[in-house]
Amino acid sequence: MDVLVRRSEVDGVATPPPSKSYTHRAFLASALSRSSEVHNPLVSDDTLATLSCCRVIGAEFVRKGAFEFRGCEEIGGGYMYCANSGTTLRLFIGISSLSKEISVLDGDDSLRKRPNLELAKALKRLGAEVRGFGKYEAPVWVRGIVKGGEVEIEAKSSQYVSSLLFTLPLARGDSVLRVLEVKSRPYIEVTLHVLEESGVRVEREDMVFYLEGEQEYRLRKFFVPSDFSSASYLIAAGVLAGRVVVENMFDSKQGDRRIVDIVREMGGRVKWDRERGTIVAERSELEGVEVDAGDIPDLVPTIAVLGSVARGKTVVYNAEHLRMKEIDRIEGIYRNLRSLGVGVEKRRDGIVVFGGEIEGGCVDSFGDHRMALAFSLLGLVSKKGVLVRNAEVVSVSFPNYFDVLRSLGADVSYPSAPSEL
Repeated sequence: MDVLVRRSEVDGVATPPPSKSYTHRAFLASALSRSSEVHNPLVSDDTLATLSCCRVIGAEFVRKGAFEFRGCEEIGGGYMYCANSGTTLRLFIGISSLSKEISVLDGDDSLRKRPNLELAKALKRLGAEVRGFGKYEAPVWVRGIVKGGEVEIEAKSSQYVSSLLFTLPLARGDSVLRVLEVKSRPYIEVTLHVLEESGVRVEREDMVFYLEGEQEYRLRKFFVPSDFSSASYLIAAGVLAGRVVVENMFDSKQGDRRIVDIVREMGGRVKWDRERGTIVAERSELEGVEVDAGDIPDLVPTIAVLGSVARGKTVVYNAEHLRMKEIDRIEGIYRNLRSLGVGVEKRRDGIVVFGGEIEGGCVDSFGDHRMALAFSLLGLVSKKGVLVRNAEVVSVSFPNYFDVLRSLGADVSYPSAPSEL
């Protein structure tokens, strides 16, 4: 599906979808608990993959407004298709190491390129059987049963750490997990929040975690907060092209809430009423900034888009882990900005964007939802409009995104013939 966004003004109220990160973790914690409810979850391609894997390990659930779970009595195994979801794959590689049955975890072509070597090595040191090719890209074969112990990991992805934090409380014996290096730390805080709500005890000293074995998950009810990654596109729309009030934006452990501060640093007019849960973003003249993206990889496409219209240059660094996402996001951002005539330089660990006027043209999602979500916004301020190729991938995290943009006044259309852009 191709989507064309033309220059237009936005003005209105919108609510972003629930947090994808919290939904994954709440679903898994519910699958491991006796009986629980998950309220306001994100239902998208990625989280449906997690629900599918929850059923494979033996959990049952029904949707009655909330998702009502009856957890698995004993963790089972089997074939798990994780689609495009790296979070699903990594979490269930860990959980599958608690089963006597063999599990095969697979995914689409994109997921089959994402490495899991450090996680596989950690689980093998703790007694699990893990087999795979190369750097343990999917498909991965796993069988337990993992035992407690001491393990160190250099985590190029925080998902490896989250996987171990979910798994080790159910292992036979106590564990010490030492994280030597990690990116995207706030996602670990999200994991710890869900574990705490589930009655799982974790003691920590910075990045050293002490976990008792043979604990019980006891999640009863969980309300998923709104997603700050998705809210970033609505905030950017307001700053670029009018005024947007973003509702249901209460504070949480999500690292991507930093978008408010980053936009303010760029000169954006953004007000956040934490008590009411509303963020108001209004059209602003922006200035380039430097951003350490070590903990906020999912915000980088939004920051790059804002930087492309800001005065001066915007530098994003400490972001080499973007090369391990659904695509190499540094390369994807670089190619899309170049196609729109924006001055840009790519670096090993980030990107430099030189702001200016946006003429318009074609961009591609390359199969990555965040490319489609972010780059569509430049159509709002372009001379000719921006055509987004393969835009259907927004269903991964923000299924009704283009409808929301339209409701705000954006000129959004779905051309059926090749565009002159």
